[in-house]
Amino acid sequence: MNTVPTRTIAGSTLGALVANRRRTLGLSQRDLAERICLASGRATITRHELSRYERGIRLPGGPMTAVLARVLDLPVTVLADAVIAAQERRRRQGRH
Repeated sequence: MNTVPTRTIAGSTLGALVANRRRTLGLSQRDLAERICLASGRATITRHELSRYERGIRLPGGPMTAVLARVLDLPVTVLADAVIAAQERRRRQGRH
């Protein structure tokens, strides 16, 4: 696993974290979607779904968070913590 600088992770929203890491790896949303499909065995992940994650419109579930972490070469705890933080922000804002 590549080392991800702590300053890149600290305070990042899930969307920013995914988008920044994707760009660092030189991947388009379509490229990342294809890698996720291969890693997960699901052919239904599209660049549109990744765009929703990056914009904070949708949050990945537990299994998808694990696949996303593996494909982005990040510790799963980093992405899981970002998902939890996003869920807490939504609760405070009254959005579910």
